[in-house]
Amino acid sequence: MKPIVIEVVRDVPSPAEVVFDVFMPMDLTTIMTGYGPLPAVSAIEDPSGPWDSVGTSRTIRLADGNSMLEVLTEVERPSHFSYSISKLTNVLRFLVSQFHGSWRFEPIQSEGGTQSVRATWRYEFEVRSSITRPISWVILTLFWRPYMSRAFDRAMGALPLSSQCRTTDVMTIWLYLPKGL
Repeated sequence: MKPIVIEVVRDVPSPAEVVFDVFMPMDLTTIMTGYGPLPAVSAIEDPSGPWDSVGTSRTIRLADGNSMLEVLTEVERPSHFSYSISKLTNVLRFLVSQFHGSWRFEPIQSEGGTQSVRATWRYEFEVRSSITRPISWVILTLFWRPYMSRAFDRAMGALPLSSQCRTTDVMTIWLYLPKGL
């Protein structure tokens, strides 16, 4: 069965090396602060080593007391890194068996010739069954996508001041504007 894919994209006016070096070791407790029914990340526990090489693992502890295991599956500085999340103990375990995350940093030429990067944060959720797929899609679209978007914006705030300006996908903005605007 095809995974459910959720993706957030930003253009960042900074070289790929800078964005990679800030985003790769990011403290998840500072950016993943919860959204709707999705809890914040409250701690990172039991790291098997520095978060910079394939096979490194850690436990992500959530504010509601649940946890999940995160393992780095690919690291290629400065272009991308990927990870898998499994052993979920929260409510998502009833909907998805595991999910795979990735960050990609593609150099682009921005106005004025400055170095910029198109940063793409993507999750592929492995749904447990065709029966849970529709509700999984609704929950992930309504809650996970804005959770990621807000976390992405917080991560952008950790970049050097000259890199914090960004352009956002217009479709994302329109999807979340209150009715009547």
